[in-house]
Amino acid sequence: MRKSKLRYLGLLGLIGLVGLFTENYGLFGFFGFFAFFGWTLQRQDELLQLNTNRAALNAFVASLVVITVAIVAVSIYQSLAMAALFLALIFVTQIFTFVFSLMYYERKGSVGNDE
Repeated sequence: MRKSKLRYLGLLGLIGLVGLFTENYGLFGFFGFFAFFGWTLQRQDELLQLNTNRAALNAFVASLVVITVAIVAVSIYQSLAMAALFLALIFVTQIFTFVFSLMYYERKGSVGNDE
């Protein structure tokens, strides 16, 4: 039985441990990545791979939209703080879009066109 490679995203949760030592509480959000270790028990099949690819495409398209808005906003305001804000926003948008899309596709459970 092949294991899903999604479980390796759980290793990003270790970044949250850095927040304990540096007292940077913003890094505690990375603890949420430990949930990807739950995919260790999931059997890797074609439907999961298809749903993962579809969710990744959604995250890619969402990040393109946010990057376009970020480029325009940073060029207008010319602020380094604005660039840092959009960098975080792009990351959060990609992760949330991927996770929620994957949850939706896995719950839907069917193969076919998105209607």
